[in-house]
Amino acid sequence: MSHSLRILIVFLVVVVAASTVSAATAPLVLTKTVIIPGGPARSDFVSIDKANHRLLVAHTGAGAITVLDLKTDTVLPAIKVGAVQGVAVDEADGKYYAGDSTEQKVVVVDSKTLTPGVEIALTGPVDDIIFDPKNHTVYADHDDGTEVWTIDSKTDKLTGSVTIAGPPEVVVYDSKTNLIYQNIKTTDQLQVIDPKTNKVTQTWPVAPAKSPHGLALDSKHGRLISAGGNGMLVMMDIHTGKVLANAPIAQGVDQIDLDTKSGIVYCAGRGAISAVKVTGDKLESLGDVTTPKGLHTLSIDPVTHALWGVYSDDKESYLLKFTAP
Repeated sequence: MSHSLRILIVFLVVVVAASTVSAATAPLVLTKTVIIPGGPARSDFVSIDKANHRLLVAHTGAGAITVLDLKTDTVLPAIKVGAVQGVAVDEADGKYYAGDSTEQKVVVVDSKTLTPGVEIALTGPVDDIIFDPKNHTVYADHDDGTEVWTIDSKTDKLTGSVTIAGPPEVVVYDSKTNLIYQNIKTTDQLQVIDPKTNKVTQTWPVAPAKSPHGLALDSKHGRLISAGGNGMLVMMDIHTGKVLANAPIAQGVDQIDLDTKSGIVYCAGRGAISAVKVTGDKLESLGDVTTPKGLHTLSIDPVTHALWGVYSDDKESYLLKFTAP
């Protein structure tokens, strides 16, 4: 073998090895792109309907819920509900609740027929929205307001509201503690709502995170994970509110989700998804994956553990499927 050929072989081996390491250490790999019919339109929160194995996208600019069948990765007919920003799922009664930010209402959708029905009038725009199956109540955040509206899912009527400290962001419900956890972006706090009284019972600071947006729940280990818009992720004890750990993430993170199988939190920020590993009371940054700048919301398929994000450019709207290598 000639000296020059030997050098070439060594070079190729090094290049292949480097490529392999790079692929192996990437926290996510883009595996599929699905075009959403209807052209470009901004979107907001992404939710999961576990009962029907669907992804629900609040396609705000399209005035609809975009529904993706996760069994086939195909887009179903859009549900026209207005400028929706968040969708809550009532699996037992077969309903979706879509919060409209423009016409200031919540629209009730039949999850079997994918048709809108009752409209519940409110006094302001709706942002995030969740459902508590124990007290059969929908909780709808007043976007940039200081209240969370309550709706009885059995009657689909407005029953009142919960006063909170400031403009809300993401809200989650934990079946183990039977409590609701609400990020407050202007006060850098997380507030605890007791569904039995519909009152705030605890207020916890999320420092060093600021302007908390994304919020994920690790019910099994009793942890709350809150993402600040300032590029900081914090993990808190769900019972005391004590901040146990923090880690750097992308700036401007909006929605986050925890893969309970791998213990990795994925955070959708400006042009990147940050991956952070949860181990006990520690957080470990695994790196960022570059994404289109419009991608700021995501959700994890609880069956396949694939991650889905949504965004639009000047031509189309897209769903991106990522998997861990």
